[in-house]
Amino acid sequence: MTQASSCRIQDTAWDVIIIGGGPAGSTAATTLAKASRRVLVLEKAKFPRFHVGESLLPYNRKIFDDLGVWPKIEAAGFMVKRGAQFLMGSGSHKVRLDFSKGSFTEYPQSVQVERSKFDDLLLQHSRECGAVVSEESLVLEHAVSEGHVTVKYRTADGSEHEVTAKMMMDASGLTNFTGNRESLREYYSGHKKIAIFGHFENLDMPQGDEYGDILIVRRENSWFWMIPLENNKTSVGLVMDREDYRVLNQKPEAVYTDAVKNTPVVQQRFLNAISKTPLNVVTDFSYRNDRLVSHRVVRIGDASGFIDPIFSSGVLLAMTSGQQGAQVVHEALTQGQSMTSGMKRYEKDNRRRIAQYWEFIENFYRLHFAQIFFQPHPRLKMLCSINAVLAGCTRLPFAAWWRLRLFFFLAWLNKRIPVTARIEVQ
Repeated sequence: MTQASSCRIQDTAWDVIIIGGGPAGSTAATTLAKASRRVLVLEKAKFPRFHVGESLLPYNRKIFDDLGVWPKIEAAGFMVKRGAQFLMGSGSHKVRLDFSKGSFTEYPQSVQVERSKFDDLLLQHSRECGAVVSEESLVLEHAVSEGHVTVKYRTADGSEHEVTAKMMMDASGLTNFTGNRESLREYYSGHKKIAIFGHFENLDMPQGDEYGDILIVRRENSWFWMIPLENNKTSVGLVMDREDYRVLNQKPEAVYTDAVKNTPVVQQRFLNAISKTPLNVVTDFSYRNDRLVSHRVVRIGDASGFIDPIFSSGVLLAMTSGQQGAQVVHEALTQGQSMTSGMKRYEKDNRRRIAQYWEFIENFYRLHFAQIFFQPHPRLKMLCSINAVLAGCTRLPFAAWWRLRLFFFLAWLNKRIPVTARIEVQ
């Protein structure tokens, strides 16, 4: 950042300061800029930068259209995603969800993205829509007063600066900037995980009508994701309990390699694999914050909570929260208030959306659920209701809702009375 641009930032009377320029932050910035708000985004990294979470859901398309960014995404040439495959590690069972064939699904496809390119595209779009973005700007502290929010941050040259705004949005991701400072973070009980992941070439991935599908491979107490990013580049990650990882007492590379070798479905696809990036490790990533809104502050994206990425809901939930969060902030500014009923409604809606996916995540690790999930019955279109949720529909029509409730009831019943054939899930 030049001295002149730094002065302009300090001298501007900002409506909103956004901490973080990932999908949630950029969505909020674009939404507010389009509403003629003066928006400053403080992003600690220099984009483009590596990030995990590359598989998007079809319902992301509505937000892309609202932001006016879809033509740029389409022109970027990202891999088209038409379905999601769930496989047992042994290869004995497979379920494929084709988004174009769901009775309750409005959007037939999505994209697989390399996040460095995708996130940079969204952030540049925010700039073009009128938001001011300051990269390599690390937020140090914030203070909320009666009439404004003050934010102190440090730029790449080591200098410190102070800016004020009427409202602040925390899109700081897993850093959870304001949530940690207010001791709001709560981990999901019994769900402390570790993810080990990297990019590979020469994997044997689906072709033909299934080209571009994400693969989710279920093991006994863990799972793999396999996401095709380009014709010859695939993101592969292993997610397991942190305690199971600790007991193994091995380095991440050894744990990962052993898991690949001991999972036939994955091993077969890795025969000619070439690693293109070092393996990355993320731990303890599933959590929620006790509060998402307070006077002049709204938490969005992963700073509002983060859940296991097994159903690829991360970017959709982040951008949805960024959009709705920005809308209620705009409303609060219009009303001249620091806390509104709309902000409280945002908190409730955000928790409901996360809960919808959390129900699937929590049950996917349970044997009685997996047995019925991997042996779907076409009766009553229950699979179509699952398809709608896993495509990203967060407001189900009643016809899909009651079928989904029936599915979960049958899964619950399966633990007590055999509803489906007993199979070994591994």
